[in-house]
Amino acid sequence: MKPLPILSVDEKSLREKESKVLLVRDTVIYSPIPKIFESCEGSFLYDNAGKTYLDLQMWYSAVNFGYRNPTLINALKAQLDRLPQLACQYLHPEKILLAEKLANECLRAFGVEGRIQFNVGGAQAVEDSLKLVRNETKKSLMFAFTGGYHGRTLGASEITSSYRYRRRFGHFSNRAHFVPYPYCYRCPYGKKTGYL
Repeated sequence: MKPLPILSVDEKSLREKESKVLLVRDTVIYSPIPKIFESCEGSFLYDNAGKTYLDLQMWYSAVNFGYRNPTLINALKAQLDRLPQLACQYLHPEKILLAEKLANECLRAFGVEGRIQFNVGGAQAVEDSLKLVRNETKKSLMFAFTGGYHGRTLGASEITSSYRYRRRFGHFSNRAHFVPYPYCYRCPYGKKTGYL
């Protein structure tokens, strides 16, 4: 069931505002005029005319559970009512118990004991990984797969091979050495097996 829209701003006004106040996108836009969506549910998006779209590129946080998953929404509401958010230097039971589960799973899967560090996003996780490697090895040259995308921060852009993401930022002194992914589909190098 499609929820009622919250905002009642016409599309023409929104597009005029968008052209004036939103920064140039650094992500791929597949349409000359990007769609404006009003709501979502499950695997579907809805525009302001009520037209339904199957989202075949669901966002990272929704792909596994669907948009507006009631179980997740109810858990989120319960947590917001009790303890919405704390700065990373503070502890709460859920953080410790989740870290324990993740550390135990790493031990089970990889036979390695370790600690868990929570991040707010993928790019920050990549940045912290780069720091860990540099701290341990004292080296700044990294290897990264050609075609890989690691995030929009400057450090993550250093190891992203896409010219489209890198071109605006000039020379990267710590640029990665890019290697082809070891199992290509339609491999540009003509490889037919999973080995280079």
